[in-house]
Amino acid sequence: MNKNGIIYTVIFTFLVAFFFVFFLSLADGATKELVQKNNLVSVQKSVLKALDILPSDSGDIASTYEKLFETVPQAGDRLKTVKEGTEVLIGYFSGSGLWGTITGIIAVDGALDRIVGLDIISHNETPGLGGRIDEEWFKEQFKGEKIGADGIKVAKGSGSADTDSNNSIVDGITGASLTSKSMETIVNKELNLFRTERSSK
Repeated sequence: MNKNGIIYTVIFTFLVAFFFVFFLSLADGATKELVQKNNLVSVQKSVLKALDILPSDSGDIASTYEKLFETVPQAGDRLKTVKEGTEVLIGYFSGSGLWGTITGIIAVDGALDRIVGLDIISHNETPGLGGRIDEEWFKEQFKGEKIGADGIKVAKGSGSADTDSNNSIVDGITGASLTSKSMETIVNKELNLFRTERSSK
């Protein structure tokens, strides 16, 4: 067969494409169950982290979680537990960031007076800028923060975390004002959903 002919080129291209698609499909099938399991553990980890009860040994995450909850939440789901004698409501949030969807877990006390904790499950924000929402100093600001009448304000980033847990303000990410604003919108939307659900009972 003429290697410079169109028929050879078409057959060669088809075989190469078939080879890669076939093995990618095999790899996807072989790892699908493991990926699903890792995704579940990732959500369990975020719930425990938001509650500030994440075990130091990562091998204990699933067992610790399963002692508290029977199900793993999906976006929009709610969980409820009691921590140190106080009812805690947990929400799996999902909202638009600058480059994609930001998902995470937020825990609040039953009176909707304070945020218990917050953790990010996934995001597509710019590394080194908006991606810093997943850094501990940013998430730690939400822990114990008072929930104001209008929710939480994510202020223009000053480069240092806000340490006043009574002003309903957390410091945003310097140079990532749009992602910071997105976090404010996402968190307040979730807080409003908690309020709506409580008032409907």
